[in-house]
Amino acid sequence: MAKKKPVNKTHAVKEYLKANPKAKNAEVVDALAKKGIKISNNYVSNIKTTHNKRRQAMRKVVAKGGIGIPEVKAALAFLKVVGSVEAGTQALAVAQEIREIV
Repeated sequence: MAKKKPVNKTHAVKEYLKANPKAKNAEVVDALAKKGIKISNNYVSNIKTTHNKRRQAMRKVVAKGGIGIPEVKAALAFLKVVGSVEAGTQALAVAQEIREIV
């Protein structure tokens, strides 16, 4: 014999609430009991609260503005070119003076 498909209780509650949006939990339980679906008031309440919620949009991850790995790699490459930290500091001071003039 073929097995009978199980009833999706959540779907049944949502369909009933779609047809009767102002229905109270007890009304939903009674109406579905007449169709042969056994559920509790608490179950209907849970479905109603989750059904009426909207999903929150995911927040985009934003960098905090600190120094990251790419900046450190660029600084190391700069130090390799100039040779030392002192020479790098002098080069940056000259670059700052040029920036102020321009």
